[in-house]
Amino acid sequence: MRPSALLILFVAACSAEPAQVPANPPPAKAQGPLTLEHDFGVIPHGEIRQHEFPLDLKQLPEDYLPLRVHIDCSCGHADLRWRTATGQERFVDGAGTALSRGGPGESLVLSVVIDSSMKEAIDLAKTTSRGFVMLQLATDLTGQSRIQWPMLLRFGIDAPVELRPFAALDFGRVPQSQQGRLMTTLRGDAAHPKLRFDAASCDHPDIQVALEPGEGHWVLRATCQPRDLGNHRALVTVGNDLPGYLLRLQVTWKVVPDLEATPLPKLIVQAPLAAEQPLAKAAGQFVLVADHDLARAPEFAVHQVVGDAGRDLSPHIATWFEPVPEQPRQHRLFARYLGGLQRSERGSIVLTKNGAQGPFLPIELVVFDKK
Repeated sequence: MRPSALLILFVAACSAEPAQVPANPPPAKAQGPLTLEHDFGVIPHGEIRQHEFPLDLKQLPEDYLPLRVHIDCSCGHADLRWRTATGQERFVDGAGTALSRGGPGESLVLSVVIDSSMKEAIDLAKTTSRGFVMLQLATDLTGQSRIQWPMLLRFGIDAPVELRPFAALDFGRVPQSQQGRLMTTLRGDAAHPKLRFDAASCDHPDIQVALEPGEGHWVLRATCQPRDLGNHRALVTVGNDLPGYLLRLQVTWKVVPDLEATPLPKLIVQAPLAAEQPLAKAAGQFVLVADHDLARAPEFAVHQVVGDAGRDLSPHIATWFEPVPEQPRQHRLFARYLGGLQRSERGSIVLTKNGAQGPFLPIELVVFDKK
């Protein structure tokens, strides 16, 4: 349900037939705001700020239980906890059961932490981060009656440094046979013109960093030595003479194999099996293949076209390569049906760099009978 659900609940409660009001009624109980709001101000980069919202569920017209809290800021963390008057705490379990209800003497607290070190070291103007507390009717066991209590957080970030051109190091896709290299410069901002930097280090063994002085700035050079395939993250820390401040740069990269097929190592051929497929119909039946190893020629050869049961499919499938303009190490691998099959087939097109010696790049092949 959208955040306006709380407002709907309050409007519905207030629209009921009013009771007879005494001549001298007691003061009405103050009703809390429908939206939780807090302004953290401008946070010096690297520092942490915390704020707590007391949540009074009795403001709601029905019996709701807290489930969880969501915040859209990558540098923020929020949780719900029940707290006693003596400071004992327990976290909300999120099950929507009796354990989610507060016990005698417990009050519900929403705790929000903003860790500016999780942001890039860039000045951030005052911005608004949104979130919500998820609530569910105590009598509902299906989750159909959930509502959201909206939350607005405002903060800015003041970084004492200037980093150009990168405040974070993203090597992108790095083939296993190559190294990734990036460089960025560091200097103090206008408020810290005499800031000096010293040694840099990284918490991942595949990233090597070096810091060297330049003219009015420092140069940070980073090298990525790819090993394990997949996505990776790391953190570079740069020391400086600003008391209590550590400059941290996020590092990301993806290691890809030298022999690669994109977007997927799969080629689908769709044609009526009773006749040869016209060449024009095969124009979209291709996959991009690349050899990133600069020590080898970029061209591939087809080693075999084989079905899953070991059957030779080369008499039925024609293959050829076409270069990709401005991508000298990349080719399009096409496939066209030549006829002769009685049913759909699954198998693979195996590419090679050096005949039977390989290395090999298998491409999954699927031949569908298009009726």
